[in-house]
Amino acid sequence: MSEPETTPDAKATSAPTTVDAYVQGFPDGPRQVLEQVAAALRRAVPGGEEKIRYGMPAIMFADRYGIHFAGWKKHVGLYPIGELEPDLEAEVAPHRAKKDTVQFFYKDPVPYDLIERVARALAARHSG
Repeated sequence: MSEPETTPDAKATSAPTTVDAYVQGFPDGPRQVLEQVAAALRRAVPGGEEKIRYGMPAIMFADRYGIHFAGWKKHVGLYPIGELEPDLEAEVAPHRAKKDTVQFFYKDPVPYDLIERVARALAARHSG
């Protein structure tokens, strides 16, 4: 994966080690979107372990499964988002960038409720 086009504050001396530290490293605009994405994921996966994995924040569903998000210059990405049940997949389809990637552009209203429902569906898939 390439480096984010919008990176946390260049003055930081080390990579962020928490979800909140990652989010706080972004400028106004993207930071507020990332705060709301994190909040939606936390609502969807209450008690989910928060980690930085592959340089991105993640909310874990189980030991090895989770949902990651990352801020970029023009969008926030969610990873990995496998195929979902048909109705939910139809809602996600306009935001798919790749088979397992979903992108929401900052210039458009970000559907936080959809992000929450996707995370809840994935958590349910991996919780057994």
